[in-house]
Amino acid sequence: MTYTIVVKTLFGLEEVLVKELEDLGIKDVKVLRRAVEFEGDLSDVYKCNLHLRCALSVLVKIGQERVKNEEQLYKYVYSIDWNEYFDLRKTIAVSVVTVSETMNHSLFLEQKTKDAVVDYFRDKFGDRPNVDIKKPDVKISIYLTDDTCNLYLDSSGQALYFRGFDKEIGEASINECLASGIIKLSGWDFKSDFLDPMCGSGTFLTEAYMMACNMPAGIKRKQFSFMNWKNFDSIEWKKILADAKTNICDSKASISGYDLNPEAVLLAKNNLYKLDKANTVKVSVCDFFDSKALSENGIIFSNPPYGTRIQLDDANDFYKSIGNKLKFDYAGYTAWIISSDMVAIKFIGMKPDKKLILFNGQLECKLHKYTIYKGSKKNNDSGYK
Repeated sequence: MTYTIVVKTLFGLEEVLVKELEDLGIKDVKVLRRAVEFEGDLSDVYKCNLHLRCALSVLVKIGQERVKNEEQLYKYVYSIDWNEYFDLRKTIAVSVVTVSETMNHSLFLEQKTKDAVVDYFRDKFGDRPNVDIKKPDVKISIYLTDDTCNLYLDSSGQALYFRGFDKEIGEASINECLASGIIKLSGWDFKSDFLDPMCGSGTFLTEAYMMACNMPAGIKRKQFSFMNWKNFDSIEWKKILADAKTNICDSKASISGYDLNPEAVLLAKNNLYKLDKANTVKVSVCDFFDSKALSENGIIFSNPPYGTRIQLDDANDFYKSIGNKLKFDYAGYTAWIISSDMVAIKFIGMKPDKKLILFNGQLECKLHKYTIYKGSKKNNDSGYK
């Protein structure tokens, strides 16, 4: 059976997600805002949840209806044969996104939707499913405009940036989907030297290592919501999982991380160990400003402090120091730096080859690419414009 499938992502990563889908053999992908849409089957749903690095969730459309008020919404949701999708022993949760001017109270709309699903089961079977807003078995998602209700089942459950290896998060960490998206935007070949000089709890490092090993983003996850659906095909899922494990390989890249904070380094090492006990990533306590390049060229990814959750005495001076360090000690490298401090990042002091707007959580950020030239080009091309 073919479904309309919507995959949600972060702003600015839509085209990266399209490329990921094309690599999975999925074609005719339509780009939406912070999402993409295509037609596919359950096998595609399983592959997306397992493989996609830049996805937040995978939604499967089960209905669409014109509704103009809350009562029409209730009647439509109640009319769905929910027993076709899951039984009443499963716990449920409802989320509503509304862009309607008349139906704009999302919490009330969630309650009406939940009531309709519960009433359907109670009227049909004399019993009802329980609600679990933290870890539901089944997630129902609604997108409302002024006159249309789009109804989905969330096949992912817990957001896909939870990779499944009990990752510990440090201060001011970067979202896993965003980190993967930045690495993919860079065009890293999974072979060149990779450095995160302010690695924190190691998100760039874990995402890079998984890519270098061709390890699917969700390979460590034990649970997805689609496993609780009545049409779950366990044989097909086991086949997709087995194929993915067969294609995992050893990393050919030298991946390294530094951090001045010993606790952050310990977190990063623990996270990498949980991901793969035999990982080859090198993480050490080191002040980036005291470091030296380990090779003649490579690629740097950095999510330096923004001054939001980690305070800086002088953000402009701090970013100026980053630029000077890169220019004098990392010539031959390419650096990708993301920051929400729109003023301080200008003090890097080099003209970026590329500038992109992305979001880390609710924080609007700029992602800059710097090519750090050797010799005269470095001087000729320096200076922010």
